Amino acid sequence: MTDNVTLRSAYGFFVPLIFMTELNMISKSVINAALARSPDQNVTLAAFHVAFTLYFALSSSTEVCAVLTLAFLKTRRALGRLARFMVLIVALPWLLAQAIAFTALGDWAFGDLFGASAAVVTQAKSATFLLSLSAPILITRSICFGLILMHQRTIFITYATLVRLASLGGSLVLLPKFLEGAAVGAAALVICMLLETAVALVFAQGIFRNLPLGAESGTHAPPGFRQQWRFSWPLMMNTSAEMGVVTAISIFLGMSAQPDLALAAFSIIYGLVSLLMSPMRNLVSTAQALVKTLADRRPIFIFALHLIAFFGLIGLVLFHTPLESFVLVDAMGLQTELRNYCLPALKLAFLMSAAWAYSALFRGLLAGVQNTTMLAASGVSRICVAVLISSFSLIFVTANGAVIGLVGWMAGYGAEAGLLAFQLRRLDAARVQPKNGAL
Repeated sequence: MTDNVTLRSAYGFFVPLIFMTELNMISKSVINAALARSPDQNVTLAAFHVAFTLYFALSSSTEVCAVLTLAFLKTRRALGRLARFMVLIVALPWLLAQAIAFTALGDWAFGDLFGASAAVVTQAKSATFLLSLSAPILITRSICFGLILMHQRTIFITYATLVRLASLGGSLVLLPKFLEGAAVGAAALVICMLLETAVALVFAQGIFRNLPLGAESGTHAPPGFRQQWRFSWPLMMNTSAEMGVVTAISIFLGMSAQPDLALAAFSIIYGLVSLLMSPMRNLVSTAQALVKTLADRRPIFIFALHLIAFFGLIGLVLFHTPLESFVLVDAMGLQTELRNYCLPALKLAFLMSAAWAYSALFRGLLAGVQNTTMLAASGVSRICVAVLISSFSLIFVTANGAVIGLVGWMAGYGAEAGLLAFQLRRLDAARVQPKNGAL
């Protein structure tokens, strides 16, 4: 490992994470493809989408756990405090998910808030409970992944994710014998995450054992609650914005002229665009782990441009050529009505590469210098912009909801990138540069 970042070291760190993220996103699309072959694909897809969206909007605080690990797990003694803090931030969303799954709160959330039909609501409540079983799995996986990222052994994450995808395929074949509808997708997702985490735990144990024990006080003291909270609450708000945006968009689509069709289509759009573009999210951990000096930024920015060009080109090729028929019909099994509703939005998907890349890059740079307060404001701005654009579905009720949803999603990332770039420039202007150029 070199002291300074180069394009080669950036690719070496990032490429295994591409496979991890793509395989994770394939999970959602594979589930959608399996559920699309159910007797009533619109109801089943819409139910899984609203359950998945709402549950992971509530539990998105777990996304901060890997960043917390990367920032604070410097000694073995620190693990206990970190784990207790993570349990605390996950407990309230988990309890709320139980209320949604088993009480009239779920009828209101899925039926009134999302505007879903009674059939969708019933399936979505069951799926929410099954998804909530993933809470301890997500905490453990985040700690393991944080350790692996800290030591730049990202290929281990890829191995774990390969196990996830293989087990997902097996689960989707076997589970319909015991469950039906959206519950099949939810249970399959939990099972594959469990097996992925088990593999990651095997790799992370060796890394953890090599950490120093640490001291109760002094420079190696475990982080306290206030220190963890001050660092993580803006990140929690920011990560909540990811599914918060999808939730807000879905609520407005539920008010459109064809709510089940619009929600099913946006589920497909979200899955496919995330599959295509979500490697950009790894720019957060890449920038946080690799950028240590101002000189390190230039190769990371060049690297980000490479990613934007590559993934943007894939978006153009997939959805502006006859390949779109293979993706939507042969792979996804969409019927004509749903395919035609999705296609106009997918033709815009290539634009997401720049918006997502710069948003993630600036988040990682700010997390790296532990200046995270602006991330809370940028997360809120992402939701506000998405709400503003999605609200046009109330004015143009017959407009294509998938297009409105995708534009709102992209615009949210664009607004966030602008805010974070402004904050980074402010920090650079205010900072007195050390002679060695350290951040």
